[in-house]
Amino acid sequence: MIARVAKKTKEVIGRAAARTGMFARDFRSKMLIVTFHRVSADLPEDGLTASPEKFTAFCEFFRGQFRVVPLAEQVAGCSAGDDMGGTLSITFDDGYRDNAEVAAPILRSLGLPATFFVITGVIGSGTVAPWDRELPVQPGWMDWDQLRALAAQGFEIGSHTDSHIDLGSADVETVRAELETSKRKLHDQLGRPARLFAYPYGGRENISERSRELVREAGFLCCLSCFGGINVLDANPFALNRITVGEGFVSPEQFGLDVLIGRV
Repeated sequence: MIARVAKKTKEVIGRAAARTGMFARDFRSKMLIVTFHRVSADLPEDGLTASPEKFTAFCEFFRGQFRVVPLAEQVAGCSAGDDMGGTLSITFDDGYRDNAEVAAPILRSLGLPATFFVITGVIGSGTVAPWDRELPVQPGWMDWDQLRALAAQGFEIGSHTDSHIDLGSADVETVRAELETSKRKLHDQLGRPARLFAYPYGGRENISERSRELVREAGFLCCLSCFGGINVLDANPFALNRITVGEGFVSPEQFGLDVLIGRV
């Protein structure tokens, strides 16, 4: 209860900050990457699920307060030493069916780009992820036709490995096989090379320097974590931070204030 009151207080302060232009001024010196997992009206909101209304509200906030760009543009900018301050990229992890059926239409209506990082081994399957077993309704996965449609619409498709293994603890050969298999499937199915990569789980303990090097050796251009954090303007593309937009953020204004005070 206390935590929710604190979040609502931040929301009120955040609205005031947005009205005065404080967000826009501060965000010019920050580069953000955010991630979602599921956008669904059929599941309760939790750490991985946002309602369509909440997702829309956040997208509208991003469009109003940042220059929303494709992730590949941020990665290229970091590599070239360009100033990417004031930019934000929207990403999705795992490959849930609602990404194509719910989230993508909202993104298109707002003219926003996004990157979808998919677990290639579950695409088009009936596999139930371990973390989804207690859900009241199974969300399901996209199929390859849906991914091809997203790519044709201009969305980026990236790798999230083939089976969502923990790259922080897996042995070298397993990591190498996961990366190669995922990259091959994406190329075979989409007809274009996959160059963007996001770690499964994405915590600090799930990322090792050796696996980071293997990602680079596999031909990817970046590695994205998922433990929060704002990116410095000269960020290393192989050590990019992402902020998960889950139940911890009750509103875009609270999110904006947390970014402003460095609590993300």
